[in-house]
Amino acid sequence: MGKPGGTPIVALHGIQGTRDSWRHVAQALGDDYEFILPNLPGRGAAAYPASQDECRLAAFAAVLERVIQREVDGRPYVLAGWSMGVSVVLDYLSRSKGAGRGTDPAAVILVSGSAQLRDLHWFKSERPAELLAEIKERETRLGLVDAADPTVVAWTWNALKHTCQLDELAQIAAPTLVVHGSEDEDCPLGHAYNMLSGLHRGALHVLPGAKHSVLTQNSQQVGEAIRHFLRDKSH
Repeated sequence: MGKPGGTPIVALHGIQGTRDSWRHVAQALGDDYEFILPNLPGRGAAAYPASQDECRLAAFAAVLERVIQREVDGRPYVLAGWSMGVSVVLDYLSRSKGAGRGTDPAAVILVSGSAQLRDLHWFKSERPAELLAEIKERETRLGLVDAADPTVVAWTWNALKHTCQLDELAQIAAPTLVVHGSEDEDCPLGHAYNMLSGLHRGALHVLPGAKHSVLTQNSQQVGEAIRHFLRDKSH
């Protein structure tokens, strides 16, 4: 999606979204960038995971690595994530560091995410039926038109909900932009500041009044923040 031959931006969706979550931002930036938008397992046309084990961050990071190797093919690229996609990006970067794979990004974009999933409460119930009901309620609240399979979302949440990645932030060598809504109800703004404090080359762009669904509700603002950051970084 976007400009063929433009700088690739590999962008990951959230726990309940699909590649469609990035569509409006990709359209806003499509004159300069080529968006590569994979679906993680159980989302969109991606294969259905066989078990919760395939919904761990390590499994998602392995999917991301294959996408980068196949689609980026050695070009300089930007790596982006929204919500849970931020967690996958952090896991991927911590695993690829020092591995000699030559796949580190030139820049990183972290949107509406957290390095402390253990401190968030996207879903509260431990009972399967009640958890699925919460998942459907959040899907509606976030306005997800193309949503992930609820059972896969439950598997993913159970696999990720105790995660803390604060120590992994210091391993990111690339310049990193954190984009966050001031009124984010799912990842409060304090999580953005916590990420910023752990980054060596971080910048924060706060969207006043914006909530969690900034990719769809504030897509032009997100697009402009990304465009300005990448242009400044290249000069």
